[in-house]
Amino acid sequence: MAFPLRSLILSLSLALAAAPAFSSEPPGLMHLPDVKAGMKGTGRTVFQGGKIETFNFEVLGVLRNVAPGHSYILIRASGGPLAQTGILAGMSGSPCYIDGKLIGAVAIGWGFEKEPIGGVTPIGEMLEGLKDLSDAPAPRTPLILPKLEPPKVLKTALSGGMIPMSELLGPQEVPNGGQMLPLPVYGASTAPEFAPFWQGLPLRPMAAPGGGSGGGEPSPLEPGGMVAINLVQGDFNISAAGTITYVSGKKVYCFGHQLYNLGPVDLPLWSATVAACLPSVNESFKIASPVAPAGALRLDRAMGVAGLLGAEPRTVSMRLGLNLGGRRNLNLRFELMDHPLLTPNLAAITLAQALSAHVKGQGFQSLSLQGNIKVAGHPPIEIENMVADLNGTRLASYLGGVLQTLTLNPWERANIEGISLTVKAEDRLDLTAIAGVRTLKARVKRGSTLPVYVMLQNIQGSRESVVMNLFVPPSARPGKATLLVGDGFSLVQADPDERAIDLSSLGDLVRMLNGGLKNNHAYALLVQAQPGAGLRGSRIEGIPPTVVSMLGADGDLNANRLQRQIISRAVLPLESEVRGLTAMELEVE
Repeated sequence: MAFPLRSLILSLSLALAAAPAFSSEPPGLMHLPDVKAGMKGTGRTVFQGGKIETFNFEVLGVLRNVAPGHSYILIRASGGPLAQTGILAGMSGSPCYIDGKLIGAVAIGWGFEKEPIGGVTPIGEMLEGLKDLSDAPAPRTPLILPKLEPPKVLKTALSGGMIPMSELLGPQEVPNGGQMLPLPVYGASTAPEFAPFWQGLPLRPMAAPGGGSGGGEPSPLEPGGMVAINLVQGDFNISAAGTITYVSGKKVYCFGHQLYNLGPVDLPLWSATVAACLPSVNESFKIASPVAPAGALRLDRAMGVAGLLGAEPRTVSMRLGLNLGGRRNLNLRFELMDHPLLTPNLAAITLAQALSAHVKGQGFQSLSLQGNIKVAGHPPIEIENMVADLNGTRLASYLGGVLQTLTLNPWERANIEGISLTVKAEDRLDLTAIAGVRTLKARVKRGSTLPVYVMLQNIQGSRESVVMNLFVPPSARPGKATLLVGDGFSLVQADPDERAIDLSSLGDLVRMLNGGLKNNHAYALLVQAQPGAGLRGSRIEGIPPTVVSMLGADGDLNANRLQRQIISRAVLPLESEVRGLTAMELEVE
C-alpha cells in the first residue's frame, strides 16, 4: 500500500491545523460547578461520512467524586440516529456545549440501555489531566515492570508462548457501574482463535468491516470531527476511532477517556470517515475508517488523549514474506505502534491474521517461520519455529513472546529497528515424534562419549533410528544423572537447569534468546545435581551450556545447594516440528 509523501502529509496537516474550527473564535469553557440539572445544550459528532452534525442533550445531574477527584455529568441525548442506537461507541470525545460554552466530552455509557443516556467527562478535568502534552516525542526511557521478572517472561518465550495482556494491564473499570465507551477497533478479527491477543484490552474488535484507509470523505480536524488512531497500518490496518473534543493551535484533545492510560505515547493520528452507525441491543457503534494522516498522538491519560497536528509518529517496521507452497509469493509491509506493552501483541495479531487470510483453512499443512528482530546496539535476534498444523496463532504467540522478552526488560528501552519474517507453507504435515530412546549401557565414564539411539516416527508412521553422540565431561560428578531427549519447548517446560542465572542487561536476554532451544530440533541433555550457582535468586530455565559457562556465582547463600544442571548436550536439527520428551536414569563413573 502506498502512502502519501511526507512533505504532502505535513503540508496538509499544518494547513488543517491552521484552519479555523467551527467558529472563528474558540468556545469558552463552562466548569463543573456551573453545570446544573435541567440545563440543555448541544453536542457535535459525525454520524455519516465526514460531516459534523449536532445532537441535543439535557443534563440529568452530576455524579460527583465517582473516583478521587473525578466526576461525570449525566446527560440524556437526542437527535440523529440516537433514538435507535443509544450512545454509540465511537462518540467518545463528542464535545457538549451549553450556551455556547464547552462543558466536556461524552465518555461513558451503559450496555442494554433503553435511552441514550451517557456520562460526560468535565472539560476542566480533561484539560488538567492532559496539560503536560509536549511538542517533543516522549524520551525512550526504560519500562520497569517489577511484577514480571525476566525469568518468567523469558521462560514463557522459550516455551513458545507469551504473557496474556490481561495480566499486564489488569482490570479496566469505570465507577458507578458504567462502562467506558469502548473505542471501536476496525480491521482486527473477532474469530475465537484471536481472542487471547485481545483479552484484557479496553479496545474491542468489532464484528463489522472497517479499518481500511485512503477512501471516503475526511472529517474536519475540529471539535466533533472523527479521528482514527492507527495501531497497525500498511498492508493491513487496525484502527481505533473516536471524536475530537477540543483544538488549541496544533494541540488536539480527544475521547474523554483513556486509550490505554499509558502516559506518553507516539501513534499515527489520522482523519476518519464514518460509513454507518450500527444499532445494537447490547452496544451500538460507528463503522469508521482512517482517511489521511493528520499528526501524532502523544499523550494517553485517564481523562482523555492528546496529540499534535502535523507531527510525525515513530512506528516499528515489520516485513512479512509468505511462500505459499511454491505456488505464490507475497511480500507484505506493516507499521506497528511502538510501545513496550503493545508492540508484541500487535505483531502477533498481524502475523496471525496474515496467515489466516492467505493460508488454507483445511487439510494437511506445515508452517515454518524464520527471520530476525533488529534491536539497536545488539546482534539481531534470530527467529525460528515450525508448526505441523494449520494453527498460525502458535507462530504468532512465539513471535509475541520473543518481543515481550525484549520490550519488558527492566534495564533499557529496546529500540526495535525492524522485524523481518518469512513464513513457508507446505501441503504436508512435517511432524516428527520421539518414539523411543535407548543406550547400550546404563553406566558411563567421565571423559567418554555416550551414543544415544533415538527412534523418530513421522506422521505416516515411518520410523527411523538416529544416533546422537553425547560427551560426558570430566567435570561430571560420580553418581546418578538423567538423560533427557526431546524437543526444545518440552525441555524448557521440564526445567532441566535449575541453576540461578544472573541477568543484568538487555544484552544478556539477547544472548539467551539466540541460544534458546528450538521446536524443530531434537536435543539430548545430560542433567546432574550440582552445587547451585545461586545468583541473586533469579532463575532461568533451559539455558544452553554455552551461555551458562559465561556466568559465575556471586557467593549467594544457596551456592552449596544441589540443583539440577545441564552438563552436556547434543543437537539434531530436523526439517519438521518435533514433539515428545523421554527421560532415562544413568550412572556416571
